Amino acid sequence: MPTFDTIRQGADERALIRKIQKAVGFLAPTSVELPESLFDVGGSLVDLKALGFLPIGIVSPDGYEFGRDINKEDVTALGYASPVRSDITEVARSVTMTPLETGRKHMLELNYGTDLSAVTQDATTGEVVFDEPDLPVGEEYRLLVLGSDGPAAENWILGRGYGSVKLASTDSQKWGTGDPVQQPLTFDVFTDSEIGTPVRHYMGGTGAVKNKAVLGFTAGA
Repeated sequence: MPTFDTIRQGADERALIRKIQKAVGFLAPTSVELPESLFDVGGSLVDLKALGFLPIGIVSPDGYEFGRDINKEDVTALGYASPVRSDITEVARSVTMTPLETGRKHMLELNYGTDLSAVTQDATTGEVVFDEPDLPVGEEYRLLVLGSDGPAAENWILGRGYGSVKLASTDSQKWGTGDPVQQPLTFDVFTDSEIGTPVRHYMGGTGAVKNKAVLGFTAGA
């Protein structure tokens, strides 16, 4: 007869506790397709820059926060204190991060909602001058965030791909000696018409191979 400890030992798996040690984010125009896989045939990660993705760069220690706000409608009934039925009616998804790098052209276009393709940089002084529009014109982007955890022998690569995101809000920007120049960004997530879903999840790496039995997925060809 099993004891509580033997049941727990068979149910718990420490190897599946993940903590993202490093992460990197990329944006791309909607003309660029989200990758079907993060890995090439040989097992190495795909070259995202070659696919057309542009880096968000270094972000604050808070990293990337993936919001998922669920709204539901309950059905109540006579004689029942609890709902007798509940249906999800809305799932509002968001992604928030605080970039620490300043000056990337595509990030300035994102922040200020303007096209800087005609703006040039002075060859002598390095100066770039552009005007912020009164009313930003927000573009929709692809967003891809990758996280890594664990040593090479048991490395986990987690990813989230968003087919359509749009800048929803920015916080204030402060210039001072205490903190680097930074500005938190929050994106709204939409269901992309090509992909048909709002989010594509990725999970792989040597850690996923080593722990494939406990993951429970059927092995592919």
